[in-house]
Amino acid sequence: MRDQLHALQGSVTGKVLFIAALTLLLLIPLGMIRGLIEERTALYDTAREDIANSWGQPQTIGAPVLVVPFEYTRWFDGEPKTYSDELYALPEQLDVIGTVDAEERRRGIYRVPVYTTRLRITGRFPAVALDEYPDLKVLWEQAQIALPLTDARSVTEPIVLASGNGTTTFEASGGRVAGFGPQLAAPYAALGLGALTAPQAFSFELALGGTGALHFLPLGDETRVAITSDWASPSFVGAFLPTDRTVDASGFTAEWRVLDLGRGYPSSWKRSETPQAVATSAFGAELITPVGIHEATTRAAKYAVLIIGLTFVAYFLCELFAPLRLHPLQYLLIGMANCVFYLLLLALAEHIGFGPAYVASAVAATALITSYSGAVLASLRRAAPIGGLLTALYGYLYVTLKAEDYALLFGALGVFTVLAAFMYLTRHIDWFTVSSGTRRGGDGGAPVQLHA
Repeated sequence: MRDQLHALQGSVTGKVLFIAALTLLLLIPLGMIRGLIEERTALYDTAREDIANSWGQPQTIGAPVLVVPFEYTRWFDGEPKTYSDELYALPEQLDVIGTVDAEERRRGIYRVPVYTTRLRITGRFPAVALDEYPDLKVLWEQAQIALPLTDARSVTEPIVLASGNGTTTFEASGGRVAGFGPQLAAPYAALGLGALTAPQAFSFELALGGTGALHFLPLGDETRVAITSDWASPSFVGAFLPTDRTVDASGFTAEWRVLDLGRGYPSSWKRSETPQAVATSAFGAELITPVGIHEATTRAAKYAVLIIGLTFVAYFLCELFAPLRLHPLQYLLIGMANCVFYLLLLALAEHIGFGPAYVASAVAATALITSYSGAVLASLRRAAPIGGLLTALYGYLYVTLKAEDYALLFGALGVFTVLAAFMYLTRHIDWFTVSSGTRRGGDGGAPVQLHA
């Protein structure tokens, strides 16, 4: 037994190099697992897109844009020439109030959040003035009202705009106003308003479905949006955050108030003056899960080398302080068992959720390694610290993954703590003389025998 211990101690440097090399070698199966995670993520994205194509894409909703064509005359060398152009005018005031009813739709094993929203949109058209053109003729009978809307296929009711004593109905039109993406259009003449010499109120209701996200464009000189939803995990995104919001287990409410000063484009422009910052001014909410299963599994896999390395260090210490010698194959099996944890986590998480899958995978991996350690270390008493270490590591990793804002801090503190513990446990070892079977005592006195 003493000869075996001396042989081990005489090859401490070789053992350390072997452990380092094996840890790097295990990056290969870990890389394959991370590739599998990416593949499953792509499948989830495909399922999400399939549902969005059927239910409705993530929606971005604008406001009625008044499209007013006009003609004017310019004189050249005494000869008149008539030109045509269009004026695009945004509402003076825009108010959006509505509800967002969310649910989950499945495609195979994947679940995707979708919603149905009903909005009441009110506001005021501005007065239209084009006094800078000579011989101006405004073609009010050809004027239109454009409504930016990402995916009109999911509209469940006709969209009827009321203003004055008349109404007009929106229909598909493609891109009536450049820079605003897909739009609907309605004839302005149906309202019977004639020339807009003063602001005119309008209102309409919009009912439609969408997948994942609901965004709004701040097209009013003052835009106010207030929505209520039963989804408990929103993410408020875009160019503007809510001025007031409430999020709890029953859902969320959010209100935005946006002025035209910060949106990056004017309240009116001509056809040749297409605004460029419309899409970037959108704001709204995304319906998310706090940590997606594939994102969480990817983040967990980033800590795999740390967990594998610490498990190897624990076995190395057992070899160093006990009359044992472990075969390289045993190290490899332990490392592979740690790798399988991440494969189990991914497979189970897609069916039962990340939390239960993590617990089940951690228990399975810890039980497997601990029971195997009891055999190779020839003592359950020696295997118990291994099981305790893995339990602590997997528990700490779970807390780190859940603490999204503090994940880096927790991870750094964990690495520091483990390094400090290893330095403390090996602080009295004289690595230069360990090959002789002795180590220095803590008081710097006579060498202390390492053998049992």
